[in-house]
Amino acid sequence: MSIRTLQRAAVAGLAFACASTLCTAAETSNRSFIDPLDAPATLAAVPARAPMTAVAHAASRLVAVGQRGVIVMSDDHGRTWKQVPSPVQSDLTAVTFVGASQGWAVGHDGVILHTSDGGETWVKQLDGREANPRFVAHYQAAVAAGDASAKPLLEQEERNAKAGASLPYLDVWFENAQHGYAVGSFGIVAVTTDGGKTWLPGLANVDNPDFLNLNAIRRIGDNVFIAGERGTVFRLDRASGRFMRLNSGYAGSFFGIAGNDARLYAFGLRGTIYESVDHGDTWRQVQSATDSSLNDAIALADGRVVICGSRALLLVADPVSGELHRVSADTPMMFTGITTDGSDHVAVSGSGGVMIESIVARH
Repeated sequence: MSIRTLQRAAVAGLAFACASTLCTAAETSNRSFIDPLDAPATLAAVPARAPMTAVAHAASRLVAVGQRGVIVMSDDHGRTWKQVPSPVQSDLTAVTFVGASQGWAVGHDGVILHTSDGGETWVKQLDGREANPRFVAHYQAAVAAGDASAKPLLEQEERNAKAGASLPYLDVWFENAQHGYAVGSFGIVAVTTDGGKTWLPGLANVDNPDFLNLNAIRRIGDNVFIAGERGTVFRLDRASGRFMRLNSGYAGSFFGIAGNDARLYAFGLRGTIYESVDHGDTWRQVQSATDSSLNDAIALADGRVVICGSRALLLVADPVSGELHRVSADTPMMFTGITTDGSDHVAVSGSGGVMIESIVARH
């Protein structure tokens, strides 16, 4: 399992500890194992403080997803939260919305969930048990039709299928209500052009012959980027429909990518940040003054970019100079996800739930 998986799962060992505890309890009581795909999320004792991995906004509403399939939402800028039903107990790693109503969440066990009412209700569109045979069959048909380039893709899908339904999607992005991507461990990619009614394998869509982990996908300006392990950054070539590899010069893992038309930031392990001012053609490392892993970021309407990190860390990039300024956060927890909540506030998800933080520098 990748370091990125652990970071986006907001656990850094916590999820594994919880899993071990649950397994021990199950063995002790001789209760039958229930697959997380077959059981709805249970009610969290305090939904606002349940470990959350990602947060997004649906118009003025905030929606966060987390461990054991828990989904919460707030309509009052995070002052109060309510848990909504979720069809799975699989850990959820990312969430995104197109407008106020259409949203998708992804996670472990190859889960893709969809909402059409702004997060009030969710249905499962895909999981690993369904995807594995379908994706293998897709490339088997391509090979049988004489497509030699599909053979390594088939072999990778067969390797992925041997892991069962466990491989996680780590991020999800939709260009509109119909066309979207989910990306994850061992290069897994799922693509839809009908709002998720059908999902097809997308290994052929990414220039990723080593099938490296794909940790984040974002639209930035007019371009769409994927960030992954071994310093990989991919940019969508709209003419071919493929994500082409860019040379960042970094050998470690990127956990995320964010920015605007003027400047990109790819970031990840031990406070590493690389910057590009030419849409990803060239990159240079910039100093972050931290060794905290950087997990997610959001670009604000005024051009600022806010990056969040594992040790209650917020870095704000100046919209003109790109200079990074650290902002002290009020909440001492691991930050794993971030979205906007007004001009000078962000919502951050993490090990202690979802919190609203000011990004105004304190003097």
